[in-house]
Amino acid sequence: MTDLETGRAAATLSRPFTVRGLTSRNRIAMAPMTRQFSPDGVPGRDVADYYTRRAAGGVGLIITEGTYIDHDSAGTSDRVPRFHGEDAFAGWADVVDSVHGAGGTIVPQLWHVGVTRTEGAPPVADAEPVGPSGVSLTGEPKGRAMTQKDLDDVIAAFADAAAAAERLGFDGVELHGAHGYLIDQFLWAGSNRRTDAYGGDPVARTRFAAEIVAACRAAVSDSFPLFFRMSQWKMNAYEAKLARTPPNWTPCSRRWRRPGSTSSTPPPAATGSRSSTTPT
Repeated sequence: MTDLETGRAAATLSRPFTVRGLTSRNRIAMAPMTRQFSPDGVPGRDVADYYTRRAAGGVGLIITEGTYIDHDSAGTSDRVPRFHGEDAFAGWADVVDSVHGAGGTIVPQLWHVGVTRTEGAPPVADAEPVGPSGVSLTGEPKGRAMTQKDLDDVIAAFADAAAAAERLGFDGVELHGAHGYLIDQFLWAGSNRRTDAYGGDPVARTRFAAEIVAACRAAVSDSFPLFFRMSQWKMNAYEAKLARTPPNWTPCSRRWRRPGSTSSTPPPAATGSRSSTTPT
């Protein structure tokens, strides 16, 4: 890369960008990273300070670490922050105000770990791991297959969390559909062996994700952006592929695009081995 090209790239990074009602002062974003700084799932002042330092340092958009939605089987640690309960919401309100005060924008990542949950782990020790088919990412029996009620409850929990994020003043939300966690477990043939409407061919396997996106979209205002994180690889299954070629993925991505949306979902086969994030 020439000096001129380097200069142009740097200039591009410094330009603001807008997605629906979110405007970031630049194109530098902090990706979500699990920190486990939140005893009993409540983010304290140290969490607010942690994110605020990043905003003060020049990061335009911060995506928080994964936060557990309000479902008993969603989590596998009592130090990962939750996104439900008035005590947790009070902590998140402090985080939002502090990051905004430093000039940054911030969105929470909403998370359900699915069958990767460790049996007997907090925050709800007796909660059984759940997933599409009751098998782990490596194919062994684990937990149980989700019923329709389970699916409906989880979809509602994601939507409730999205609505709460907007109410608390966040600038958007990100849905964690990557890395072999619950949403991704439905997308991948290796973990989704269902024979009902939520399983089958690649397009059918997007149904659960599409219903979550639709429920979240309905729960927030039109100006509030939703981001969806996806990836090819899974925890302990790094050779996994949702699609082998971009054309294989295109029909799937259309499933959760709202009519009239200007957004597009990069096919995972074309985005390397890591994840991509797309607004809706």
